[in-house]
Amino acid sequence: MGTRKHVKSDLKSVLQAATSLHGHFGPFLTLGVRTGLVGLQELKVKQGDARLSTIVMLEYVVPISCILDGIQTSTGCTVGNTRLTWKESREIGAIFELGSAQRRIEVWVNPAVVQELKRKLAEQPPDEEIRQIGWDIAFRTDAELFLSKRWVNVLNLQCVM
Repeated sequence: MGTRKHVKSDLKSVLQAATSLHGHFGPFLTLGVRTGLVGLQELKVKQGDARLSTIVMLEYVVPISCILDGIQTSTGCTVGNTRLTWKESREIGAIFELGSAQRRIEVWVNPAVVQELKRKLAEQPPDEEIRQIGWDIAFRTDAELFLSKRWVNVLNLQCVM
């Protein structure tokens, strides 16, 4: 139980930092934070590790682009330090690469979650409801939020699902 409470405390701290950077709290920012945290966890690195770089695939339009600020905050990979880049894509995902170990993982967001969020936000809910939707995303399971995590060993060109 203590570990789960610690994880929730860490998540809350990262979400607060992301909100400070981004200017407001919402579900796509939260989805970005969660995506970044999965990448860190899978590669077993900490925020700010200089060996880590990230390529984010998404449609560069608000509110989906808010994911970028969440990933920047949670990983420490930023446009400014040149370790975060983005590519236009209809699917939403991120490739996290650990340079020195030549390992990378791809994390893909469940499109059903994206559609659900678009539908809820299209109703133009009040700010408090938007924040609640963000907290809902914060505490969903990885299995609900992400379709797949695919390991790629760059040296051996092996893919593992």
